[in-house]
Amino acid sequence: MTRRNAPSVALGLAGLAGAVGLVTTPLGAPAAGATSPGRALAGDELVVIDQGFHVAVDDAFDVTLALPDDVEPTDFDADAVLVVTSHRSVTDRGEMHRALDGSLTRTEDTFDVSLDPEAADPNLVATTAIDGGGSAITVRIPTESLSRTPEALQLAQNGIHPIVFELRVDDRPAGEVTTYLNRLPSVPSTSGPMSVAFVMRQMALPTIESDGSVTAGEHAVAELVQLDQVLAALDAAPAAAAARGATVSSSVVPRGVLVEPSLLGVVAATDTDLATTLLPALAASDLLATPWVPFDPSAAARADQADRYGTWLRRGEDLLGALASGSVVDRSIALVDDRLSSPGASLHRTLGTRMLVMPYDFYADLEGSLFEFTDISQLVTVTLDDGSLLNAAIVDDFLGNQMVQGADTPERTAIEIAAELVVLARDIDIDGGAVERHGVVLALPDMGIPDPTLMAELAPLLLASPSLRIVEPRSMVSNTTTLLNDGRLVEVELPAEAGPDLTPRLARLDDVADDVLAYASMLPVDSPDITRWSETLDVFPSTALTEAQVDDAVTRLESDFAAMRDAIVVTASSFTLTGKDSKLRFTVTNTSDTTLTVRVSLSSPKIRFPDGEQLIELPPRSETNVVARAEALSNGKSSVFLRLYAPALNRDVALAPEIVLTARVNSLAGLGQLLSGAGALLVLTWWARHTRTNRRKQAASRIASRHPSSRRPNDTAADTPTETVGAEISPDAAATSLPPS
Repeated sequence: MTRRNAPSVALGLAGLAGAVGLVTTPLGAPAAGATSPGRALAGDELVVIDQGFHVAVDDAFDVTLALPDDVEPTDFDADAVLVVTSHRSVTDRGEMHRALDGSLTRTEDTFDVSLDPEAADPNLVATTAIDGGGSAITVRIPTESLSRTPEALQLAQNGIHPIVFELRVDDRPAGEVTTYLNRLPSVPSTSGPMSVAFVMRQMALPTIESDGSVTAGEHAVAELVQLDQVLAALDAAPAAAAARGATVSSSVVPRGVLVEPSLLGVVAATDTDLATTLLPALAASDLLATPWVPFDPSAAARADQADRYGTWLRRGEDLLGALASGSVVDRSIALVDDRLSSPGASLHRTLGTRMLVMPYDFYADLEGSLFEFTDISQLVTVTLDDGSLLNAAIVDDFLGNQMVQGADTPERTAIEIAAELVVLARDIDIDGGAVERHGVVLALPDMGIPDPTLMAELAPLLLASPSLRIVEPRSMVSNTTTLLNDGRLVEVELPAEAGPDLTPRLARLDDVADDVLAYASMLPVDSPDITRWSETLDVFPSTALTEAQVDDAVTRLESDFAAMRDAIVVTASSFTLTGKDSKLRFTVTNTSDTTLTVRVSLSSPKIRFPDGEQLIELPPRSETNVVARAEALSNGKSSVFLRLYAPALNRDVALAPEIVLTARVNSLAGLGQLLSGAGALLVLTWWARHTRTNRRKQAASRIASRHPSSRRPNDTAADTPTETVGAEISPDAAATSLPPS
């Protein structure tokens, strides 16, 4: 009988000692005190802490079991035995789920391993002490396929077999545990392997302060530490699989990772130790593209911010590429949370996304979902409002919950997950499907960061499985079939709207941005205030900010603006212009510690200021004299309006209340007297001419009746009146100076 796994026993025990704090001792010797830290184990049951999962036909597999707390190897006698029971292979996923719930398949065979030191059973390999208390035993179980003998455990069919280990001491049950074993086929399958893609995302959002700076909270840093541990476990998986006799073609385990670019930048700048290991591990990953700070695509589409989203996405890609040098930043895959709208998905598609990855709960709520009848090893089709289509992979809910709930027993959970994936691949093959055209996204239900110890156990099992292959998530777009129902695509519809409504916030941003531009024009170009204000505006649309945080940011900006206004003091008083061209003088004081520039505006209905508006630079902590040329337009009193604005012309931002000065104009006295004299002369000339004209008219009227021209041709002396008053006469008669005849 071959012992293919025998050379790997020592390696497996050595790895086990490092993982859970075991100290290997000779068979039957007392457990010695351990010197390395260990992981807490269950106390009243058998616990699988290491196991060979894949076994060739008629080969043996090794299992290490932690004993219950009340059982010590020194108590073993002739009545101490480990009973191993095999069950028929699992045929499909439903049967696998029933087995996990305790309804195992039909019993196939049993095999006993004596724990009596006197018996020296060759299948009892070693006993070990566990740091912190307790002991473990390692046993080797030979298998056979064509016969049933006491020397081996029968595994007649290939596939996943439930295996039950029962510890009996003094002929009484002392503990029991069920695990699973993959008996490989005697003839390699002609079907290709089913794809498995690891996907994980950072769930913690960056902390955005009121000044726009990004900080990493304790939870975010802890999550990145956990991610670092997960990636380290994946990087070590090929060597671990090879140590167990597996043939591994790649030294890297593919995985898709979404990490917040801004948070990664903070950690890279502030935590050298973490960055030293995390950044190279990320460089070996497929980094999923995401905006540089969180920006919900559905909210962006709803607020007509597609251009801004695209800009932020490119900025995030650039930041990730700079931090994790050599990494692949992939925008063909987009991880979906529970609030993606059809316009948001269309935005993804426009920017290069070819496949969505959806949580099962989100998918199950969509119109067109097949619910639990969905084959998660195929892609579903998402129908968008614009008529286009987009593929989506569904995170398997059952496997995801196993990863969450089984983190306390990582070895057992890893075996159960690997067993279920093998069953799924075999089920597809039995149904006549192309196994290599199916794929499963393996992730937590929310696609968060999984348990590192679980991943350290799971990845080597998957790498060693001939019917499975770990792939980059992006490859599933092209090598995974789309799901059909009655020959038609399974199409789901996304909601019309999702995510927060950013429209009011963005309208507010436009207003605040105008103020920032105005007040920034008052400061030197290298002012740190300008940088801080720009950073505040930069993150304003981020959906990581709550409305309360936005209010705080605006309040801080307004406080800065108010301080600048309060620092400017204008001193001016009423004045008198004594010449046509004169000068108006006043002072402006800057009480701040920063040089400020202001725009001075003067206006008046009776005075012109030929220099127009002036830009005045105000040194810090000093008083500046301002002189403005003035040209009077008329005498008398006039109001002069003195206003101070920020230099920028995008809007007139007043820096101080308007000052109204009274101006007295005496500059036009000589000219007024000249005009008054000329007017009097004109009046006298008119009066003299008018008097002369009237006198001539009166004289002419007295003599007009005696002038020959006043008689008609047939008039006689008797008919002629003695006096005609007001009769018209010829011009010559009226003008004559001869006395009457």
